[in-house]
Amino acid sequence: MRRLLMVVAVVALVATACSSGSNSPGGLQPSAQASLTPASCSTKGLTTVGGPSAGPSGEQPVTIQLWSFYSSGEFKKYCEVLQDFHQKYPWISIQHTGGKSDQDIFRAVNSGTAPDLAITSGPDNVAKFCSANTYTNLATYLQNDNIDLAAIVPDAALRYTSYNGDQCSLPVLSDAYGLYYNKDMFSKAGIATVPKTLSELETDAKKLTVFNADGSIKVAGYVPLQSFYESTQLYNGDYSGGIWYDQNGNSAFASDPSWANLLQWEKGFIADVYGSDGYHKLQEFFSKLGGPDSEWSSSHGFETEQVAMMMDGEWRNAFIADDGSKVNYGTAPFPVADDTPDLYGAGQIGGDVVGIPSNAKNPDAAWLLLKYLALDTSAEVKLATILKNVPTTFESLKDPGLNSDEHFKVFLQIFGNAHSGYKPLTPIGDTDTSLWGSFIDKWESGGVTDLQGGLQDLATQIDNQLQLG
Repeated sequence: MRRLLMVVAVVALVATACSSGSNSPGGLQPSAQASLTPASCSTKGLTTVGGPSAGPSGEQPVTIQLWSFYSSGEFKKYCEVLQDFHQKYPWISIQHTGGKSDQDIFRAVNSGTAPDLAITSGPDNVAKFCSANTYTNLATYLQNDNIDLAAIVPDAALRYTSYNGDQCSLPVLSDAYGLYYNKDMFSKAGIATVPKTLSELETDAKKLTVFNADGSIKVAGYVPLQSFYESTQLYNGDYSGGIWYDQNGNSAFASDPSWANLLQWEKGFIADVYGSDGYHKLQEFFSKLGGPDSEWSSSHGFETEQVAMMMDGEWRNAFIADDGSKVNYGTAPFPVADDTPDLYGAGQIGGDVVGIPSNAKNPDAAWLLLKYLALDTSAEVKLATILKNVPTTFESLKDPGLNSDEHFKVFLQIFGNAHSGYKPLTPIGDTDTSLWGSFIDKWESGGVTDLQGGLQDLATQIDNQLQLG
């Protein structure tokens, strides 16, 4: 969700004059500080990889159109892997266009101008891609090539790339979310182990928080506000066992008590750690850090050692190095609700999705590229290495090179955990997420006085949206 917001922020760069791209890390999380589209592109952000050549069995040369959301340094790096594909299939050339959104794909399919292959920044619209026949069901291709996806890709990743049994897309790289913590601050506060439960997170945050003489926050132990960087991921149910929909397909925000418990925990956390006026203190603190924009700059609160613990994705490792931060840090799975200890080690995951539009002009050639990007171990490892994101096959998760980084290894383990996942997919996309996020904002600011009643109203809103489709 945050990825898509950052993509929108940089899409305008793709259509500008060509300039040498930066090597800013982040992969799925484009950096707001990234420079323009790579020098190898045209002024419209197009890069053609490879040239015409006949195949070994007389295959006719073909150029496939690939659309992705990538831009800037990430776009340039992706082209390296596309060139590898062309060397393997020299009769297939690729014209790669970056800066495309899900809506661009929907419009192109509806107008008959779709590309041959499309890579989107997240799973939210997969249900619509599948149910509306925007993407081709891959079942025939998988059967013809005798591919057993369950033996290659973790089940959680297959769930967020399919809908109602229709595997209309596959995962290519992912994000995984965990805990980042300042080792020096832990040592100074006498904290010997990382917190594994939300109550331990609260206890440690209180020890780590430092106030200025005027009562304002100097160092925040942990900021639970959903608007603070990636803290929003805590409220998706992966760390508290929250169920989005019941067995009848209705919203479970009011019927599953774990949601109310999680919000009540947050209120108690803020009051205990930051005082009765903690919400406003945290808002002021975040504003002084630079607000949301600081997430994508070297003024990031954790990198400047003004935040002791935070939730973030695997890409933050690369950002810390790229920004030249001197923070001495560690990574670990994020703490879970006290009554769900079996969830520890798992977390929120989800990332790139690739599919073949239903009216693609060269679907068979596109399948070869899709299969290469999503299922080839060498391609997955190279993409993960250069884009600093989590690969999405069992074999690539075991790669010695990726596992050699202790900070990054944690996120490979989180992705591979059987309890990790993405929220259930529906044809309303991220509408349920947006409504939930708005409700949390109101709750945090004191705008919700009847929690259970408010959750029931939220569930009704979501159910109404589901009925509308």
